Amino acid sequence: MKSPQINPPMPSLLVALLLALPLVASAADDDETATTVAAPDTLPVLEGSGPVDDGLLAPVSIDPAAFDSAAAVIPPPDTSSAAEPERLPEMSLFSLIDKGGVVGYLIILISVVALALIIDYLLTIRLSKILPADDLARLKSMIEKKQFDDLDRLDSNDNSFLVRVTSAGLREANLGYDAMIKAMEDTAEALASGIARKTEHLNVIGALSPMLGLLGTVLGMLQVFNEIAMTPGAIEPRQLAEGIFQALVTTCLGLIVAIPALYSYAIFRNRVDEFTGEAALAAERLIAPFKSSAG
Repeated sequence: MKSPQINPPMPSLLVALLLALPLVASAADDDETATTVAAPDTLPVLEGSGPVDDGLLAPVSIDPAAFDSAAAVIPPPDTSSAAEPERLPEMSLFSLIDKGGVVGYLIILISVVALALIIDYLLTIRLSKILPADDLARLKSMIEKKQFDDLDRLDSNDNSFLVRVTSAGLREANLGYDAMIKAMEDTAEALASGIARKTEHLNVIGALSPMLGLLGTVLGMLQVFNEIAMTPGAIEPRQLAEGIFQALVTTCLGLIVAIPALYSYAIFRNRVDEFTGEAALAAERLIAPFKSSAG
């Protein structure tokens, strides 16, 4: 008797094959991704996630006008206060002088005196004052006419350098030409020295002003170091700089006065030597006829 042949049910076999296919496909996909690189335009899909919408990957267009309008609406941050440090008000000339204290005011007073002297020398130390053309013509006419009676009227302190030198020589006419020249030279030297001594005031001011400025600086530095010694704790650099600034103001003022004073002194001293020399030569030419008569 033949045993009955048992055939497996076909539906169960199909179900098993269908369940195995996804496992095989996933294993093949793993091998492929391990050896190849995904395309740039593909995105990984997480397990269990839904389908990806193509609209999310579409390129987005940006309007530049939108940024301009947004920049116009939003004001820029205020960085002026943070970028620029606090500036102190500018100091005027009177404030600078006031920083010098008593010594600074003394230097200003000396500068006023120097200015007055310069104006006076400009008006008096001139060729027209030392060698006037009118006096030259009058002396020449008097010598030609031998009108020596007017010497007492000419010889006065109000007369010019030329008149006083020439009259000193004419008073020695009876002693000869050499005596006349000697008297004129002595008078010219004395008068020139007197005029030059007047300009020495500018030289003194030019030498005294820097010394006063140095004195003010020393006094200011003494005050600064005294404040440092009396102040407990650390001293602020700004406070120290302010004290040194006040101390150096007098030195600056002294140099401002000294430089033009010394320069003016040199100019007027040269003018005295030049103008008195020309006047002395003119006086010698006036008495030249006495030399020929003596010979």
